[in-house]
Amino acid sequence: MAGRKVLAMTERQFAVLRVLWERGPLTVRGLMEHLPRGDRQPYTTVLGLLQQMEKAGLVGHEKDGQAHVYRPSVSRREATGSLLSDFLARFFHGSAESLILGLVDAEQIAADDLRAIEAKLAEEGQGTEPETKPTPKRRKKP
Repeated sequence: MAGRKVLAMTERQFAVLRVLWERGPLTVRGLMEHLPRGDRQPYTTVLGLLQQMEKAGLVGHEKDGQAHVYRPSVSRREATGSLLSDFLARFFHGSAESLILGLVDAEQIAADDLRAIEAKLAEEGQGTEPETKPTPKRRKKP
């Protein structure tokens, strides 16, 4: 993955980004209202998390009066792509096939899901056409 910056983030940071992607820019208090119940933290903890995320380039902020309004600095696609690429490299030697086969073996992916993946790949022009057996050529009799 030469030339691409790997985004390192925690589960909590990804949860914050998920809220910002879904809800748009928010203040610390606004963000706190939308975090999942288990992730609710005191104001200063959430503020500190956002400040760390800003240093890491994951979020940015603008002043709105006295409040800071935070927005994601990375797209959902960029963040998930980077995390998945890192995951593949570290645990599957870069092989998406090994990951998918592992999901199938662990019964974590259904046949319908695989068909949806195939359709998405074909739609983006990255998939291959289903293999067809070539029709044997007939020899002309002399």
